[in-house]
Amino acid sequence: MTRITIKLDDELIQQVKQAAAEAKMTQDQWLASLIQQRLANTWPQIIRDMAGSWQEFPLQELLRTEHGTDMPRVSVEKVCKD
Repeated sequence: MTRITIKLDDELIQQVKQAAAEAKMTQDQWLASLIQQRLANTWPQIIRDMAGSWQEFPLQELLRTEHGTDMPRVSVEKVCKD
């Protein structure tokens, strides 16, 4: 396993120690789990690169113009009475 050295200020170190203790983990385990969670919640770069690359989806008004007029609406009460 590879070691990584990071520099943290004293206040942040205390917060890490407290959070790790509350989670009943070592500081290494707590930091590793935090990094794993963060990396698991990101989209791969290939997906992020696609953002904005497709055309906007047409508005509902434009979609409806191709299908003619809707049938007249009937109230539920009227259908249930008949």
